[in-house]
Amino acid sequence: MTTSKDEIYIDPSTNSVQRKIFLSMSTLLGRAGLNYQGRYVEVGGNRIHYLEYGSGAPVLLLHGGGAGSAIWFHQIEALAKTHRVVVPDHPVFGLSSQSAYESPFLDSAVSYIIDFMDVLNISSADVIGLSLGAQMAMATAIKFPHKVRKIIVIDSAGLGKEFPILYMLANLPLIGRVILRSNKWAQDMYFKTMEVDNSDFEDAVYYKQYAYDVTLMDGHTAALRSSLKGVTGFAGQKSIFTDDELRSLSSPVLALWGAEDPVFPVEHGYRLARLVPSCHLHVFENAKHVPLLDHPFEVNDLLLGFLAEG
Repeated sequence: MTTSKDEIYIDPSTNSVQRKIFLSMSTLLGRAGLNYQGRYVEVGGNRIHYLEYGSGAPVLLLHGGGAGSAIWFHQIEALAKTHRVVVPDHPVFGLSSQSAYESPFLDSAVSYIIDFMDVLNISSADVIGLSLGAQMAMATAIKFPHKVRKIIVIDSAGLGKEFPILYMLANLPLIGRVILRSNKWAQDMYFKTMEVDNSDFEDAVYYKQYAYDVTLMDGHTAALRSSLKGVTGFAGQKSIFTDDELRSLSSPVLALWGAEDPVFPVEHGYRLARLVPSCHLHVFENAKHVPLLDHPFEVNDLLLGFLAEG
């Protein structure tokens, strides 16, 4: 492959698992007409893989607690027509280092986001996040308001105690290793019951292959399990924004939520909209935890409209 001096592509001869992830990621991106445009950078001692497309005002897309950057394939294609779109694989996910987050989780996550932006010379950006990525976006805006212009959160963590019991059990010594180890059948069940309303959408097979391949990375299960200990316990989510923290958000906020989200229920979105005066909440019917898969083009219209507002 031809690379520029700051691009480091996957060498398909060096690691068969990385090659699998690279191929399934490239296939998923290709479903939206995108060629792979990825690089690596060193961030806080971790090797972070990210995608970058387009030019203009920067938009940062933050995936949640699974798969990686390519889940935004439809959004990247739409946003890159008018923006510089930067999409990292967070530590533990995608092709990035399998390094667990330090405790407290949110402090570690925010440090990673700020360091990543600094390495890429992004002084400020509009930030769009899904699930844990949305929580990271809001936490960054609360601690570093000058770094975040507008925030779009999709089915965000951090707004209530509720969390799938499956992940609470992952803290148990023996059960946790079983729950989180790579298992295609279990992942398919999670996809059908938690993530989407329509599990037979056009690109489902490509999305599921990519999400599964990511779990094969050496050290992934251990890093994910260690990180989850900072996210959830037997009482539910550990890092929940206080009312005062949410009221302090100075950035304009758009919240998108699946009406039938079994991971973080839509009531969490109503709490956000109630406490943040600038927040507009849009609820998708016939959608669960990842409405950008169930309603990709409607999501794109909402993102572009919100970003275009003065």
